[in-house]
Amino acid sequence: MRAYPLLIVTALLAGCSCQRSADGADTPDAASASASAAPAPTPALEKPDPQAQSDAGVRRQAAIAAPVIHAYLQALFENNGQSDAFWAGGRPSPQPDDAGLRAVLPSMTSLRVHNGQAIALDRESPPQALEIPVDIRLTSAAGNQRFKGWYRVRPRIEGDRWEITSASLQPELN
Repeated sequence: MRAYPLLIVTALLAGCSCQRSADGADTPDAASASASAAPAPTPALEKPDPQAQSDAGVRRQAAIAAPVIHAYLQALFENNGQSDAFWAGGRPSPQPDDAGLRAVLPSMTSLRVHNGQAIALDRESPPQALEIPVDIRLTSAAGNQRFKGWYRVRPRIEGDRWEITSASLQPELN
């Protein structure tokens, strides 16, 4: 019974192989050449790559979350008292994870922040927790300083913005 559909397909493929040329005459040579040629492969439906989708989700979320880090650091630089509002619960821990950076705040004259590619900390799609690597360069009365590390962020419960949950920054020697 399984061979029966195969016979039908074979009979259809072995049918008339005559083709018309551009001038309208039959060309059996061209027909036989095309009949003996392997059939063109049909394009396979590609399954979406879960890793590529995950990476795209992280990039989209990071594009929304990274500006929160920049706004927080700008508020720290301006020393306007609004920086703590960027932390979960409206304030950092009693000993902030970026205490070294905060210690040089009074003497800072310029600040430059470069963030790296965000890393998803969960398996949600899109991710609900990100770690954003940062490279911070600042100028202060003591000279140029550099801090490297990361900030971890998550969406607020209200969903209106991201908030910082933790950080790890270490000073680096120039």
